[in-house]
Amino acid sequence: MDKAFRKVNKIDKQGPDKVELVKRKSMARIASATDVISSTLMKYVKAFPSINERTDFLAEMIEVTVGIDKMKKALGNLDWAASKIKELQKQYTSKVMTSSSTFAADNARKAYYGRASSVVYKIRPDLEFLTYARNEFRKVPDFNDEMLTFVIAGFPNVGKSQFLSTISAAEPEVAAYPFTTKGIVVGIHEANHRRYQVIDTPGLLDRELESRNRIEMQAVTALKHLANSILFILDPSETCGYHMEGQLRLLESVKALFPNVPILVVENKVDILDSGSDRMKMCAATGLGVPEVMEALRESVKHLEKADPLF
Repeated sequence: MDKAFRKVNKIDKQGPDKVELVKRKSMARIASATDVISSTLMKYVKAFPSINERTDFLAEMIEVTVGIDKMKKALGNLDWAASKIKELQKQYTSKVMTSSSTFAADNARKAYYGRASSVVYKIRPDLEFLTYARNEFRKVPDFNDEMLTFVIAGFPNVGKSQFLSTISAAEPEVAAYPFTTKGIVVGIHEANHRRYQVIDTPGLLDRELESRNRIEMQAVTALKHLANSILFILDPSETCGYHMEGQLRLLESVKALFPNVPILVVENKVDILDSGSDRMKMCAATGLGVPEVMEALRESVKHLEKADPLF
């Protein structure tokens, strides 16, 4: 609104008499304000991704991040406001044209300003929600659909982010408390003249799908749409804060949800505790066993590799 009113105040016109001058100036200012407000609102609408009839990763990520219905409603309200502003332009331009005095013409222009401001104020919650949604979308990284993808899963604080830091140039936050990863982080792993996409997901908790929060659902969405192979990390030392029984239940849940995706199960923090099991073991913090884990992951998708390397 500030942008619109700053622009209209610079508009001036000529007329054969004072009444005609004020009428021409008022109509030009109403037209200019309408153009700025409606075009700005429609620019916002068009800037958001089209999600009608989409069932891919983007649509589902929008759902778990901000909610598709809420976003559609907010965008619809902006579209309504842009149309309403144009209706008000026609209505008050007509009033200005039929004015018989400078006072009447000026009042019609001011009335338009008031009505237009009220329309924009009415959609203020929608603008604030879309600002929030835009900022959330910016946190979701770009993905390469053509690149073979490994998705790292497991309970919070089992070492997923540390592993990604070790095998790629990605720099996720690594700390000794749960839910360090607040969203999806992507790294690129290079080996044998090929590039692989590796995704660190927020920690999953051992509970039903409908009970999981927004951060956990981002992880489920990444697993569902992007994973060619899943690395499931266990922490037998339980320094992550979760018992092995719960971690193994989660593993079975992931296997049930994604029966057609290869799952490599690896025990981390072998420097703290070696369980003696026959599972692969590593220490993501020091790099011990990490090359062997990556080799096993690459082997799990070898049948999907194209004849030519990606770079």
